[in-house]
Amino acid sequence: MELSVGKILLILIIVVLVFGTAKLPKLGEDIGKAVRGFKKGMHESENEPASDSKPADDKPKHGSDDTSH
Repeated sequence: MELSVGKILLILIIVVLVFGTAKLPKLGEDIGKAVRGFKKGMHESENEPASDSKPADDKPKHGSDDTSH
């Protein structure tokens, strides 16, 4: 499915009718912040070394070495 100019205009008209012209700048700002945050998170996850993921400890967390109950 391709987006032609007519389809894009129809989508924009529906967006204006639903949100109104006063809310569009705020909506655009919120979407921009979300996209920047997503890109930043993706960039940070790419730069993390693979050795950061540590296996769970086999030691009991209750302070007792005896695992029999």
